[in-house]
This record gives sequence, C-alpha cells and structure tokens, in this order.
Amino acid sequence: MAIVTCLCLCSCGKDNDSPQDPLPKDIEFKAASYSFANAERPYRRGEINIKEGVTPAVIIYLHGGSSKGTDNSKQMEEPAIQIIAEHVRAKGTSAVFIVPQCPEKDSQGKTMDWVKMTKALEFLINSEKKSSDASVYIFGGSMGGTGTWNMLSSYPDLFTAGMACAGNPKGCIPANVAKTPVYAVMGSTDKIMKPEEVNLQAFLDDVEASGGVYKFDTETGWDHEKTCKESYTSARLDWVFSHR
Repeated sequence: MAIVTCLCLCSCGKDNDSPQDPLPKDIEFKAASYSFANAERPYRRGEINIKEGVTPAVIIYLHGGSSKGTDNSKQMEEPAIQIIAEHVRAKGTSAVFIVPQCPEKDSQGKTMDWVKMTKALEFLINSEKKSSDASVYIFGGSMGGTGTWNMLSSYPDLFTAGMACAGNPKGCIPANVAKTPVYAVMGSTDKIMKPEEVNLQAFLDDVEASGGVYKFDTETGWDHEKTCKESYTSARLDWVFSHR
C-alpha cells in the first residue's frame, strides 16, 4: 500500500548566563499541517530573518510529553521555543522554525511519542528545506530530548547540530549520533530522567570514541522541569549554531 505524503501550510563547556527575554511580537508562528501516512499532523511554523538570496536554516523543536495533542497550540507554551527564536533573531540568522505536535495516540489507540514519529519528522524537515545543503538544527526536552537523541541516531546525515535536554538515548547508536555535534544537559536531581539510570556520560564516551563532538553539562540541584525550561542559555545556543 502506497504511503501518501504532502505538505500544507495554512495562515491559521558550561555557562551560567540566564535565558533571554520572551518572544518578540514580530516573530509569528503560524498554524500549519502536513499529511503523512494518511494522517493529518499539526505544527507551527515561524520565519525569522528571511532574506532574499539566503538559504534559511531549518530549526525543529520537539516538545515534552505534557504538550501532546492535536490542538496545535499547547506545544507553543514551552519556554524553550521563545528563547531559541529570540536568540536566532538577535543573531541575524535566517531560519524557518518548526514546532510539530505529537498526538496522544495513533489510529489504533496506542500511546504515541517522538520515537514513533521519526519518519514523519524526517519528511516534515525535508519538506521545509529550501535546498539540500540547508543547515538543520534539532532541539528537545524530556520526551523531546529523547526524541532528539533518536532522530540523531536514525538520520545521522540530516542534522547540522542538536541539543537534547533531560532526554534518554537508550537504544540509540553512538556511531550514528557521532555524525552530529550535540549539546546535552541533565539535572542532578531529576526524578523522571534520573541521571544514575540514564548514565548519559557512558553513552557520550561511546559517541566520542566514534569520533563525535559533544558538550555535556549536569546542572547541580536542577529537577526535571527546571532542566527543560532553563537549559537554553546564550552560550549553549551559540555553540549549537556555531556549526554550519
């Protein structure tokens, strides 16, 4: 059985600096949708510093589990989106910023997460690329952090750089992840992504052994929520976007 896919837009090192100001009103994330495997999927799309003759980067942010649904709105409440968008705007980077929403369940009623959405996400990203050599950056926290690791592992030649916060790379292939520079942040008191259980440093040691480049911070005293909300500092974002 053929899978029908289409894209439809509608206008509907460690640092201690603080996250930046909220999203300015001149950055608008418009409601959009794409169809993959006969299912309509919502996302938000923002254009930042678009310039004639300049190929925009594609930025994708994967939200956490509490933002799942189909309203195409709840995912936009995550503060990381505002922080990343303002950073990109302030730096003058030309980019298309996409924020998909993961459904609660699939057509069979099974619980969904980003790991089960890899093919759909890859299709969405490639649909937004204006040229084959456009830079692509991926970010995510919690379920989105785990999804970020999985996308880096599943599509080692797709991304320019990434940042995974409070995520688990369980089942990922270190040699694949090694193809993409990645910044990881964990909280020392995270009770959901427990550092001692995730054992991220061991995975990153394997990434490094495969020739990968990474930075990894464990924030002392940070719980899961704080790690997801406050990890996106200027210095960390500068590192991610320094890769082109």
